[in-house]
Amino acid sequence: MIQSFYTGSSGLGANKEWLSVISDNISNVNTIGFKGERVNFEDLIASSITSFNNNVPKNSEIGGGAFATSTTKDFAQGALMNTNSATDLALDGEGFFMVRDSQGLTYYTRAGQFRKDAEGRLINTGGLKLLGWALDQSGNIAGALNEIKIPNDMSPKVTTKLSFKEPTNLDANSQIITDPFDTGDARTYSYVNSLTIYDSLGVSHEAQFYFVHSDSNQWKVFGLLDDEPIQFTIPGDTNTYNALVVEFNGVGQINSVKGFGINTDQTLAGETDTGDLGTITLSNTPILAGSLVITEYNDGTTNIPVNWIDDGHGNIIDLNNENRVIGSISYDDGKIIINQFAGSGANESLVTGSYKTYDTTVSTNTAQPEDIQIVAIPTNNPNSMTLNTGGNPIAFSMDFASIKQLDSEFIFYAQQDGYAKGDLLSTSISEDGTVRGVYSNGQVRDLARIAVATFNDKEMLVRKGNNLYLPNSQTFTPIIVPGGVISKVRSGFLELSNVDISKEFINLITAQRAYQANARTITTSDQVLQETMNLKR
Repeated sequence: MIQSFYTGSSGLGANKEWLSVISDNISNVNTIGFKGERVNFEDLIASSITSFNNNVPKNSEIGGGAFATSTTKDFAQGALMNTNSATDLALDGEGFFMVRDSQGLTYYTRAGQFRKDAEGRLINTGGLKLLGWALDQSGNIAGALNEIKIPNDMSPKVTTKLSFKEPTNLDANSQIITDPFDTGDARTYSYVNSLTIYDSLGVSHEAQFYFVHSDSNQWKVFGLLDDEPIQFTIPGDTNTYNALVVEFNGVGQINSVKGFGINTDQTLAGETDTGDLGTITLSNTPILAGSLVITEYNDGTTNIPVNWIDDGHGNIIDLNNENRVIGSISYDDGKIIINQFAGSGANESLVTGSYKTYDTTVSTNTAQPEDIQIVAIPTNNPNSMTLNTGGNPIAFSMDFASIKQLDSEFIFYAQQDGYAKGDLLSTSISEDGTVRGVYSNGQVRDLARIAVATFNDKEMLVRKGNNLYLPNSQTFTPIIVPGGVISKVRSGFLELSNVDISKEFINLITAQRAYQANARTITTSDQVLQETMNLKR
């Protein structure tokens, strides 16, 4: 009789545990990433006796009730809620996000409420850092698993490669030009193309290339970087060339690239304005555009120091007077006009300075069309309006391999690999877990790849609160893969609790009735025991 009390009591305890689990599930119906649990019941045996009658076994088993032995987690996918926040993440499929606390302990979670802290790290609401792999500039995983950090700015990158891409075309039917090249005279070149390149400090500079259709299937290419000439080197040749000769074959493809015009450094030789017209003619021609520097002139009686240069476009600039235009130069005949010399009544002369000339030599060696090297251009040049930033010398290579020469319009499409400093504008995360930053310099950089962990036996995970799990064995090793392998990473979404509240209410009713029924067995047993006691009366 007494046993029935304990049997009913065990039922009360088991269903009380069930009520606790149901209450926990219901209370977490709005908890992001929560996974519901269910109770596992097992029966108790009070006595089990087996006897034999005529060698036939007879069992006498009396149950001792039930108890809640364990709980099982329901890792079914929860519904996804749109938040429109790029750093809110949800896993669509298997796995867990990996987060690390300040002590270096790694936890696992389905809750993807992340944000970027002041240092650019992705952290959850508890301050734990999201883990993943950093990516190199090519977008490949580089280094070990670590905290994901999004740089708030991007350092500048010097231009090292300039490439003309398809459908770049030089018009084969354009006029052939034989006059000496002069940037100030558009009749001496067929086309000019420019693009922006960057020095090591992120300062932008304009690179201009002048294409001259010099003969059938032959083009000369001159270059300027701001107000300085671009010169070229040819492998196996010790000369410096002031231009290139690009030859095409019969189907419009590049046949060879050679150097044109051996550079010669010239010095001013006291050239004089003899007619009081402000006109001075340099002794040697043709002049390489952007190469003239005048440091001293004589006004007829006194040598006067100056800092005059040509800007590569036919203008004489006074660097000491707010870069004002004070004259002009013709590069083909070397004629210089200094405005202040005209009508002064004196025979001014150019005393000290330098410039560059070139001849008609074509190199015997060739350069690879995809790897044409320029002579390094300093950026600490006092004789330049813009190339005095103090950065490292600019020395990029050029790729002409994709240029065609066909009877079609001039088309130019060029790319270069440099950029200025950039500040982070926005962050996005793709389905494969790639964290991407958009910067103010126009660069879009793949920065990191989110790690996703999974376990062969997820039941070995133990809840630690705050939506976190830990394996119940410190030596247990998870399977860690990049996002997109076993599940998609949904940016701008959060995974809701997978608790089905209607089912939980049904369970709640069932548990309540079960508890009441077990309580009634105790009451009934007490009444029976009372009747037994009454037999003595």
